[in-house]
Amino acid sequence: MTQSLNRLLWRRYRTRFWALLVLSVVIGVGLAILNSTNWQALMTTSDFFTADITKWQVYNDPRYSVSFYTYWVVFIYWLVGIVLVYQDRRENFDQFLFASGYRRHTIYWTKLALAFGGLLVITVLTMAAQYGVYWLNIPARMTFNFAWPGFITTWVVNLAMSWGFFAIAWFAALILGQTWSLLVTLGGFTISLIGVATFVQGLLAKWTTSQLEWLSVGLWLTVTVILLVWGAYLYDRVTLEHVGEYLMFPALRTPVYIVFVVYMTALFTVNATDLEPAVVTFIITTVFGYWWLWRPPLTGTWHRRHES
Repeated sequence: MTQSLNRLLWRRYRTRFWALLVLSVVIGVGLAILNSTNWQALMTTSDFFTADITKWQVYNDPRYSVSFYTYWVVFIYWLVGIVLVYQDRRENFDQFLFASGYRRHTIYWTKLALAFGGLLVITVLTMAAQYGVYWLNIPARMTFNFAWPGFITTWVVNLAMSWGFFAIAWFAALILGQTWSLLVTLGGFTISLIGVATFVQGLLAKWTTSQLEWLSVGLWLTVTVILLVWGAYLYDRVTLEHVGEYLMFPALRTPVYIVFVVYMTALFTVNATDLEPAVVTFIITTVFGYWWLWRPPLTGTWHRRHES
């Protein structure tokens, strides 16, 4: 039964994965070409890469615009996390699977395994194409200085981040039932993580770059495991009753409300020198969050009709 489910899911997703693979490789090659355009002007030594790549930390040499793991791939993980959950619900594919006799637990983890497998293939082929462009554009007089520590660390750190963004998008698509609300909420939260990362780095200013990077690996993996396991629990309980509402699971209203108010208040006041910004932000988020999560029945009905 698991093999038949794998074939069924692959027939549904293969076009999307092929399209994403082509798109990812094309953009990766384009980025690599742009990166290599300034190499000739900046070459001042016989070594193409500095010795920094021998350290167990993410390799980043801004002089040469070289990327061993492009952030475009991170976006692909984020996008797939949304599509494989939300589109299946909107097109009633999940309901078809439930009616076909497959256990929800099996469906969830089979989808997840297929997603990770497809994304890994996209990642490897995209970066292989990008490395090929780098290799073809290295001037004959230059030496390619390569070492495994920087390469491995770069991949481990960025893969952990990719999985984290995938898990965030996957979980958000599972619990949110409105298209634009999902995109706005998820997009805003994703962008806000940049500010959070900057703040955390400021708090840990005495930590070395390598320590911060391996701390991020642990945090991203922890987030990934928690959200995917929690998502499996919720997937077993998803219904069509709340499709079109902001939250697919009414029991999550209170925790989401508390997290929203606390997170937004902290985000906008973390660098404030007085109490006023915190008070104003707290009032605004409290009122807005209450209206958004406990909207009047008339507004909720309008949203459900709009989604359907």
